[in-house]
Amino acid sequence: MLCPECQRPMDEGEGAPHICGAHARLHWRCTQCAALRAGFAFAYGRCPKCGGKLEALDTWRGDQAAALDGIRMAFEIELGGRAFYQRAAADSTDAVMRALFGRFALMEGEHMEILARRYHLDIPDPTPDFRIELAAVFADVPSRPRDPDNLFRIAIALEQRAAAFFAERAGFATEGSAEQRLFSELAEEEDEHARTLQLEFERWSAERPGRFSQDASGSTERAEHAAGAATASINAAALLLAGLDAHAPALRCGELTLTRGELREQVARCAGLWQARGIGPGERIAIRLNDSIDWVIAFLGAIWAGAVAVAVNPRILAPEWRYVLDEAGFSLILATSADETPSPWHERVLLLPDWQQQLARALPIEARAMPPDAPALWCHSSGTSGKPKAVVHGHRFAQQIETVSRDGLGLTSSDRLYASSKLFFAYPQTNALFAALKLGACLILDEQWPTAAGVAGLVAAQRPAVLFSVPSLYRSLLHEGLAPGIAASGVRLCVSAGETLPASLREAWQRQTGLAIVSGYGASETMVLVMLDFGDGRGFRPSPGVQVEAVGTSSGELPTRLLIRTPTLALGYLDRPQAQAESFRSGAFCAADLFVANDAGGWRFAGREDSLVKIGGRWVNLVELEEQLGANAPGVIEVAAVCVADADGIDAVAVFYVASDREAAAAALRERCRALPHHQRPRWLHPVDALPRTATGKLVRRRLQELQRGLQP
Repeated sequence: MLCPECQRPMDEGEGAPHICGAHARLHWRCTQCAALRAGFAFAYGRCPKCGGKLEALDTWRGDQAAALDGIRMAFEIELGGRAFYQRAAADSTDAVMRALFGRFALMEGEHMEILARRYHLDIPDPTPDFRIELAAVFADVPSRPRDPDNLFRIAIALEQRAAAFFAERAGFATEGSAEQRLFSELAEEEDEHARTLQLEFERWSAERPGRFSQDASGSTERAEHAAGAATASINAAALLLAGLDAHAPALRCGELTLTRGELREQVARCAGLWQARGIGPGERIAIRLNDSIDWVIAFLGAIWAGAVAVAVNPRILAPEWRYVLDEAGFSLILATSADETPSPWHERVLLLPDWQQQLARALPIEARAMPPDAPALWCHSSGTSGKPKAVVHGHRFAQQIETVSRDGLGLTSSDRLYASSKLFFAYPQTNALFAALKLGACLILDEQWPTAAGVAGLVAAQRPAVLFSVPSLYRSLLHEGLAPGIAASGVRLCVSAGETLPASLREAWQRQTGLAIVSGYGASETMVLVMLDFGDGRGFRPSPGVQVEAVGTSSGELPTRLLIRTPTLALGYLDRPQAQAESFRSGAFCAADLFVANDAGGWRFAGREDSLVKIGGRWVNLVELEEQLGANAPGVIEVAAVCVADADGIDAVAVFYVASDREAAAAALRERCRALPHHQRPRWLHPVDALPRTATGKLVRRRLQELQRGLQP
């Protein structure tokens, strides 16, 4: 069941009053510096600017006010605890303490995930420039910055105070309710954390190994993971670059071409550079660069060295970057500038020119053999429904990464591939870069951010055989009259993924170019395109090597989630146990996307769970509604629909549209709305300059919902 206020899945525990905090915000004033703030919760209820106490300028009203206030205080504790552990881990020079506090930071993040999922809250942004003194004030323990023992004392007191708070909230809750169970579980966990910290403190003081000590290889994972080293047998980067013709072109960027042999040598040198800088197996390296040959060398070099490569959007917004930094604990960040990276990570930034100089002097090393399930890379989910999740892939991904490209799409070693999307996005990273390397094809790189004119120009200059792009870019190429040039430049295959490919867009593309678009469905969690739709009326069918089945029993009429089994399945999420349990089931991936079986044995995409809504007691599929309204409508470029409650709390549909001619578009949409069944008719129609999308091109419906609420009286 979906929440009537925010359309997120509701908790259905018995006796649980439904509490939705999706739009809960208060205004605050700092009692010390008088700064004004707006938000749900701040670490320890303190001002991010000066650390002074915040006082609320308004209050929540209604029956849920007390419950929301309790949830807010819980978030304040968890935010503060996570910030304390992250800062303590980043500042510590002791390996045991760094590993221990890093792990506890992730545990606090797990608690916030539980609260956020249950009460429909986005996890608040981290507090910039957090000071450990704030945690000491909350814990009622003196802060002595140069005393390592003091960090343990603060941490133990933090957990004890948190346990007491959650136990108190459990006592206030209705007997047997889900709220009481939640706070009781959190109290027990915080109490267990306090005992664990006390034991680790005693071990550390006695200089005895603790449960969170580094293993022999330097990994900051638990020491028991070291046992897996005995089965080390592969390295993903080495698999991608193994064999084939060393003289064949592997990468081309502008006028620069790198052969497979040259790329392999540079990757081995980069691994030697990482090793010389003290980066050990399992440590995380962020690559925050524009697409380039340097990007590929640095990324594969990290994997070659046994480290974990993490691609980061070079244009990532500051709050999201801070969130990723807090969660990841990078040992090193390769970037063109350190200005956007706050301390203590600022000091870990290696600037690209310095890296290039060091690479020229570095000595190559052999690829480090790793257990197949050892983490090799992360790719972050696009975050359309909240904070991005780090999806962790093991070295095993490279064993069959080329199967879908070779057997499903028909790619060969003689092909030149080009993806308009950037390499931090799993779709081009997997289906263009990794597949090209494994097959021996050549990948064309572009340092510039994609625009229709830029993509058309690059295709004309470099003449790729295969184009990987997204529907929004294909649509722009059509509307700017650039589509025919794509086929004229020698492209034989167009592939689309990342979001829904409307049938009208596919038909218009074929009319103008003579080329069909193969629509692929995949996810960061599966890497490859696990289903392909060739536009032959049979819908999505499982890709070679992939198994797909409905969750439970599908009638063939109602939308259902799918269980997807693929050899390239991720290991899971970084410390998101609830999300992992929901999405990874019995060795398969279960996405929140919905599909309907068709008579041809394939599947039709029916949107995400939040795009199937009830209006007037009847189901409305927002994805299908968008296609009905926007397909070949005069003046309409694209359409997006969302469900929002009106002033009386009744759900209704709002439609936002981008137009080349607003007057013609408005008339066409009004006419089509009148032809719809009453329960499908939108209540509101709004022209906008552009639809909100993630950096990977996915529509962000929640931002449109927020916009609609702001427009309502």
